[in-house]
Amino acid sequence: MIIKRLLPLLQFLFASFAFFVSLAAVAGFLGFAIWPLDVFNHFQPLLFPLTFLLFVFAAALAKFQPFRGLMLSICATGFLASSVVVIPELVGAFRSNQSTTTDVDSLKLMTFNIYAKNENLDGLFSSIEAENPDVLLIQEYWSWHRKGLEERISALLPNSVHCQGGKRSFLAIYSKFPLSKTSGHDCVDSIQAQQRTSIIAVSVASRTPFNLVTTHFDWPLPAERQRDQMQAAIDVLNGLDGPTLFGGDFNSTPFSYSFKNLVQKTGMRRAIWLTPTWPAPPTYPFDMPAWLQLDHVLTTSDITTSAARRAQSGGSDHYPLVVEFTVP
Repeated sequence: MIIKRLLPLLQFLFASFAFFVSLAAVAGFLGFAIWPLDVFNHFQPLLFPLTFLLFVFAAALAKFQPFRGLMLSICATGFLASSVVVIPELVGAFRSNQSTTTDVDSLKLMTFNIYAKNENLDGLFSSIEAENPDVLLIQEYWSWHRKGLEERISALLPNSVHCQGGKRSFLAIYSKFPLSKTSGHDCVDSIQAQQRTSIIAVSVASRTPFNLVTTHFDWPLPAERQRDQMQAAIDVLNGLDGPTLFGGDFNSTPFSYSFKNLVQKTGMRRAIWLTPTWPAPPTYPFDMPAWLQLDHVLTTSDITTSAARRAQSGGSDHYPLVVEFTVP
């Protein structure tokens, strides 16, 4: 009797939830035409399984028309919209992760958002030391991090370039090889600077020289701000000659049309597919598995890379990424 009385309320709650989840999936799909809607694509790791489960629940539990037909239609529409965005990514990941490089001359790149509020300097250095990369890209490298880590990191990688200024301009590149600033380098090294983001663009004098670029994009909202930052990076990357690696915290998932646009306009290849980097415990009040890939590495087509992997977070809310690569 009680269940029968509550049934209309339960149907309403289920229908409302299914409607809004499916609406978010459809909005993400339409992001290619209405670019502010692209923000919904950052939640595709949730929308894709949710729309599928909601469809299954509707098919199994909804018994009466027209409620059953309405629910199946809403859930199917959301699932199809999400599938258009997600399935190409799954296929690309399957194809990409089949190949690895075992070249004895390969080098190792590590990109690491160390998290501005992370006070575990020993943990951060232990993560870096354990990987012993040839080149290291750091984001959210605030001045007090730099003061506590500079000497230790420099013992492993003696060459470096730093930025500090605006909110996301706290960046650094460390390298075992000499570095020289190149075309497109746009950063300041002053705590009083107001530049919100920076781009480090350097040439690395290894056995075969290559370019190395890093940045830290803002959040997807407001959409115009991140889009402008990505366009600035596109201009820098298209102005460089020779083998190039571009890595950092993009604050964008691979499902985003903005991210896809960045890859397409630069003609670069992704070295990392479906490797969630955020969040990494124990930064948050409760542990949860990483479910968003916000950190990325792109390379020009003449660079061979291995399948990427995560390293220890060292107290950061991001897992660092490690990629082995070979320069022709």
